[in-house]
Formats: sequence, structure tokens, C-alpha cells
Amino acid sequence: MSKLDPKKQAPKNARTRLSPVQRKQQLLLAAISCFSERGIGRATHADIAEATSVSVATVFNYFNTREDLVDAVLNQIEDFFLDFAKSFHFNKHASEAPLSTITEHSLSFLVKAGEHPNLIKIWLEWSASVRQDTWPRYIAFHEQMLDIIEPTIRAGLSKGEFISQLPPRDLARILYGQAHPVTLATFSPNASMSHLKRFVELSLNTVLGVHPPNNAEIQESLNE
Repeated sequence: MSKLDPKKQAPKNARTRLSPVQRKQQLLLAAISCFSERGIGRATHADIAEATSVSVATVFNYFNTREDLVDAVLNQIEDFFLDFAKSFHFNKHASEAPLSTITEHSLSFLVKAGEHPNLIKIWLEWSASVRQDTWPRYIAFHEQMLDIIEPTIRAGLSKGEFISQLPPRDLARILYGQAHPVTLATFSPNASMSHLKRFVELSLNTVLGVHPPNNAEIQESLNE
């Protein structure tokens, strides 16, 4: 599956000669932008055609149905989140330093939200949409995310780094659930990234039963 750079702008010049692979990437980038602006249920082939200055027939040539178009966009969302999570949890460091791994993943994701707002907006909408055509797929994706995070939490419990009466799966579910409101807050015009990061760290300590830092450590973090 091809990986796109969502920060790239899809070229609008219809006369530009592109290979089929390049054209599909162009259209998919435009689709991500349109979906983030108009929503999963409203973005259409015509919107993408207008954004890239190609005919609607051209868009249908690459995405035969609206279902194909939605699948292609959601594939990109899944790849983005799953690959990013695996980069933190699928290595030796995750089992050796569970708290550090989860903290780095969580804080780095806040930065990613600012770098890839279109992907994040689609994810936020997808996670809150209970439409029958997309909800089952989101639940499956959600479980995949938990599969990645859970072993790190299990390692932390085994090492005594975390203390909780809840099983690792439930802890992973809570942490993943907290990502939604915190990420949504990054779109506030007056959001303080240092405060959001501190909130994430304190939330992780609370959920995972980690001994909280002292006041001096908190102030030092806020001043960074």
C-alpha cells in the first residue's frame, strides 16, 4: 500500500502528465483534504475533481465507487496511526522502559497532530461516527491499536513500574480513549502545548499508578 505525505498539496493542473500511480496519489491526497473539510459522509468524487482540476470521470476511474474512495482514505488513516504506534512499541525499548515508551508515544502524537491536521480530523470524526458503513471498521482498527499498546503496559505491570487493579487491556483502552479529547484540544487557538503535554504526563501517572513527580519537577516541565 502506498504511503502518502499528507502535508503535500495535490497539484491542480489537469494538464500535468502524471503516471497512473502519481495520479492516484494526487487524487488520494486531495481526498484526504476534502474528507477533513467536509466529513466522511459528505465528501464526494466531484469535490476531489474540483480540488485537482480533473474531470469527475477521472476520479471514478481510480475510485470506482464511493465505498472505494472511503476505503482508500481510511486505509491511510489506519496506516498512519498503526505505523506510528509500532515505531514506539515494537522494539526492545518498550519492554525495558514501558513508562518511557508510552510517554514518548503520547507526547510525540501531540506533535503529529500539529503536523498532520487533516489525518487527525478524519480520525476524530471516524472515532465518533456510529454510521453502520464505517463504525465496525473503526472498532476493528481500535482493537489493533490496543494490540500494539497492551504488551508495553503488561511489561510495566510485570516490572512493578505500573500498579493497577485493572488488566492491561483495560488500561490500554483508557489511555487510547484519553487521546481523543487531548488531541481535540490541540486545535484550540489558545492551546498551550506545554500544558497539554503536562496533562498527558499526569494522566499517564494516574491511570498507570505511577508515583507522581514532585512540584519542582512539574514546574520545570512547564518552563521547558
